[in-house]
Parts: sequence; structure tokens; C-alpha cells
Amino acid sequence: MTFIMIFLQPFDTNRFESNHKYLIFSGFGLLFLLLYLICVRMENLWYNYKNKKWRIKSEIVSFITFVLISSIPIHFYNQVFLNDFFDYKYHGYEYLKHGLWFFRNSIIPVMLILLPFYVYFRNKFGELITSETLSEVVFCGINKGEKIILQKEKVLFIKASENYVEIYHTKNNTIQHKTFRNTLSVIGKQAPFLHKSHRSYLVNISTIKAVKGNSQNAKIAFHLDGLEVPLSKSYYKTVKLALGI
Repeated sequence: MTFIMIFLQPFDTNRFESNHKYLIFSGFGLLFLLLYLICVRMENLWYNYKNKKWRIKSEIVSFITFVLISSIPIHFYNQVFLNDFFDYKYHGYEYLKHGLWFFRNSIIPVMLILLPFYVYFRNKFGELITSETLSEVVFCGINKGEKIILQKEKVLFIKASENYVEIYHTKNNTIQHKTFRNTLSVIGKQAPFLHKSHRSYLVNISTIKAVKGNSQNAKIAFHLDGLEVPLSKSYYKTVKLALGI
């Protein structure tokens, strides 16, 4: 913001003369930063209120809100330090009229200049959530390059063996699996929608067809014929409860 004020001079600052010119211009940057931090806090509250769902529409609303909220303090700062606000007897109507002119001819152009940087850094340090990404899960292993992104409904179960896990999923109606170096507890945190059915297994409840047997020798059957995994006594009730049976 300070760079824009000094070099692009959007608020008629080319006509401004002062012994502290660049210090005053720096104030625009500090004010802009403060307002941005306030808007980020409001955005976080809104994000939590929406059950942590953030879509493109939310991003647009957030930016417009930031423009509207920041315009009033920036205009006041401009009037006080650049336009001798206290030396001129403004009437309310004149101040409002000038504020609308300032918003149209100064704030909007500046925000359009900042928009590409805003979008770039938001995407670089954040993640845009869409309806598609909400249905995805990312599994990562310890070793470099061990990563797979799957649709949640495609995940069947995860089997742990020593320091490795095998992720079983479907692709084109066939069963496939990917082996990573990791622990079952870490993988469980990456996919909290999975349920533990055994000390070595995590299962996707939505892909289960039935529970066979009693609590002593139960097995979980999936919709794909012949695919079963063990269901231990410790998790028998919780899995059946999650299935609603």
C-alpha cells in the first residue's frame, strides 16, 4: 500500500507537500494492514459459523466487505493528513459527497490494483474449498512423494502392518491399494470420517454392506463381493451403531 501511495499516487498525492510526506504515506500502509487484520478476524468467525465451509462466493463476499470496511477509515485518514480536514469547515453533505467521489475514483482503482496480489497470496498460503474438494481426502506417507488424493466415497478401508499402511479404494469398479510408510493413528487423523474396526483396520462406514457374525467372530462385508475385513469385539458396538443397525 505504501509503495502504491508513493509511486502511483492514487489520491492526488502528487500535489501533496510536507516535510513528513513519506511518513504520512506509510501511515496508509499501516492503516491498510490494521484493517486487513480486522477483516481476517471477522472472516475467521464467519468461516467457523459456516461450519468451516468456504467457497468461491465466500471469497468474493470477503473481498467486497474488506473494500467497504477499509474505504471509510482510509478516506478519513486522507482528509485529515492530506486535505487539511480540520482547517476546512466541512458540512455533512459535502463530506459524504466527497467520500463517494473518493470511493469511486480512488478506493476502487487501488483495490483493483491490489486484487491480483490479494488473490495470489490467498491461493499461495491458503486453500480454496469447493464442492469437489469437500468430498476429497488427502493421504500422505512419511517418505517424500507418498501422497494420494481420493474421493471419500471411493475409500474402502485401511490396513496397518508394522510401519506401513495399505489404503484400499475403488477405481472403475475394481479394488486397488496404495502402500505408504506411516502409522494407522496418523492416517486416521488425515481421514477422521473413517472408523476403527480393529487395531489394524480403519473402515469407511458408507461402503459397508453388512456385518457378519456375532461380536466374537464378526466380519465386515463390503458391497464388492468377497471383500471382508475383521471386526473386533472392542469396536463391534460402535461400528454397528454408526451403521444404524
